[in-house]
Amino acid sequence: MSPSGLSTSHAALLRIKKSPSSSAFGSKSRPRYSSPSLGTLSVSPPSWRGAAQQYHSPGNLYHSSDAFRQDESVDYGPVFVQEPDDVIFPTDSDEKKVALNCEVHGNPSPTYRWLRNGTEIDLESDYRYSLIDGTFIISNPSELRDSGLYQCLATNTFGSILSREATLQFAYLGNFSGRTRSAVSVREGQGVVLMCSPPPHSPEIIYSWVFNEFPSFVAEDSRRFISQETGNLYISKVQTSDVGSYICLVKNAVTNARVLSPPTPLTLRNDGVMGEYEPKIEVHFPFMVTAAKGTTVKMECFALGNPVPTITWMKVNGYIPSKSRLRKSQAVLEIPNLQLDDAGIYECTAENSRGKNSFRGQLQIYTYPHWVQKLNDTQLDSGSPLQWECKATGKPRPTYRWLKNGAPLLPQSRVDTANGVLAIHSVNQSDAGMYQCLAENKYGAIYASAELKILASPPSFELNQVKKSIIVTKDREVLIECKPQGSPKPTISWRRGDKAVRATKS
Repeated sequence: MSPSGLSTSHAALLRIKKSPSSSAFGSKSRPRYSSPSLGTLSVSPPSWRGAAQQYHSPGNLYHSSDAFRQDESVDYGPVFVQEPDDVIFPTDSDEKKVALNCEVHGNPSPTYRWLRNGTEIDLESDYRYSLIDGTFIISNPSELRDSGLYQCLATNTFGSILSREATLQFAYLGNFSGRTRSAVSVREGQGVVLMCSPPPHSPEIIYSWVFNEFPSFVAEDSRRFISQETGNLYISKVQTSDVGSYICLVKNAVTNARVLSPPTPLTLRNDGVMGEYEPKIEVHFPFMVTAAKGTTVKMECFALGNPVPTITWMKVNGYIPSKSRLRKSQAVLEIPNLQLDDAGIYECTAENSRGKNSFRGQLQIYTYPHWVQKLNDTQLDSGSPLQWECKATGKPRPTYRWLKNGAPLLPQSRVDTANGVLAIHSVNQSDAGMYQCLAENKYGAIYASAELKILASPPSFELNQVKKSIIVTKDREVLIECKPQGSPKPTISWRRGDKAVRATKS
């Protein structure tokens, strides 16, 4: 039997058609037929008609199935049931523990190890670490010591598989500096930008502004705009009603914690009113906007000017997608459920009676890698060739890497890897193990796993014994069948007594 407990069955038939001497096979001096091979040997009187062999090896190449892996009597390598997900842990959480989940099936049952930023974690090195089944738990986690990329490594006697990378990051919101902010003084009719200067935070925060006292919030309109990119408050044309105290309020999108900035006084100068002037685009989307397919993108554009400018949008050499929405008095172009054909150059224009100004930037849509063709578990005789291919789509086009038992598979004299194809020219027992194809682009990586079993067992008739005697009818055809088990494929030969049986043409 092979190390995996599986062995390849082979069948051979000796066919003897009617012949005056055929009755000899019923005698006590009947020859032994050993050294089985796979195939059919056809014999016709008065001479051998020749040999024809067909290699049918149901165990030579198999594809795993759920039924196969749910059979507890069958041994198999590790298979992920659950891989770790990204975790954002609030620093002010009452839980004081973070759990990274990993669940793997296999027979024998797999053991678990964890890596952080590519280095194996020594569970004994820190009292805060614990492992319950496959779940890695960190007590009293801290950003300095524990943030990073985590992977689960599961192992049994057949090999190891490595999980996707899961990011552990921490959600927090610091306090504004308590330093008094200087007053901003402008002429009536002039534009102004009030800076928020948010405190340290993770991840993103939501900005709003309070006028004079909480909860009197600044209402956004064609004249006033709060950028969710910079956090600043933009007033395109100041009027006397704007005079007062402004406070930036930031909210953490994960924890909902809020903090207020020190007030910024806005006053009017007494040296006249600002005359009319053409728009000046003060906040705009980046020159290059990248967003994932299926997500929503929001592009900002707002200008100072007198009179208050009007914002319009266009797509160069195309049309603004019909699903788009203009928000905040057209200062924000929102495109939901992005598709590849939404990419292109977008232009916003700010215009008033004194002139206009424009800005252009490019929207690029990327897609995460997605499997088109995965790997299948494979079982081969020693000496056979192996070729595995994995294919993934993505934008940018994914590149491929191969792992064996969780470690990078390096090219060797027998092993070639190129463009998602792994080829081993002649497998041997050292090639057995768990393999993974990794497809990645700059936005993500995906893993496909498969097990390679190498069959290696001597010929055996244990399950299919050859009959010791056969009673035949004179001048009638006789078939003698042998079905050995063995890997690699045994060679076949037949003997009658101490003489070899040779195939001859009629």
